[in-house]
Amino acid sequence: MTSSRNDWFPTSVWHFSVDNYQELNALLLQTIYAEEGRNSQGEKWSNILGWHSGDKLHEMDSFDNFTQIIHKNVLEVGTFLQWDLQKFSLKITTCWAIINRKLAANSVHNHPNSILSGVYCLKTPENCGDIFFCDPRPASQMIIPPFIEFNLWNFPRISYKVHEGMMLIFPSWLLHGVEMNMSDQDRVCISFNIGMVPVNK
Repeated sequence: MTSSRNDWFPTSVWHFSVDNYQELNALLLQTIYAEEGRNSQGEKWSNILGWHSGDKLHEMDSFDNFTQIIHKNVLEVGTFLQWDLQKFSLKITTCWAIINRKLAANSVHNHPNSILSGVYCLKTPENCGDIFFCDPRPASQMIIPPFIEFNLWNFPRISYKVHEGMMLIFPSWLLHGVEMNMSDQDRVCISFNIGMVPVNK
């Protein structure tokens, strides 16, 4: 008897390590803390105790180099996924910063009205809270057998240990959250959404 297995509907998370991130992060952090100084209340979305900026940071001059990095990376993702980029372009629609201080976290959420989303880490002290992604197939949790070991086919959730200069890009529909910051230092990241713009010929 012969058998075979097909794996369908994969869910990918792309990991990028940004070159020379120290210089980039210094400029971005300066801008983010200045924004917090101007608007200490911030926005309320998935953030629990943390500070959330407005979502137009990508329009600031100090973010020019950063947005170029985003565009380069999302183009790589779109090319891999065989998207017809002759018919539409990928555009940053929103971009915001989050400062999670001690005990702050982010609840599980996704990013509606976007095709891709991403996060970039600027300041990540030890035990500051990893980012995690949930299995997007809720029906798979109806009956859960005991496992000998966890692997790609049975993980209910996967975590990434954050580090400075790390960028993750993922489908906007993928549920994710951030664990509680147990350190005494700030955890600072930037998140962004990517939309589609039709190409007129």
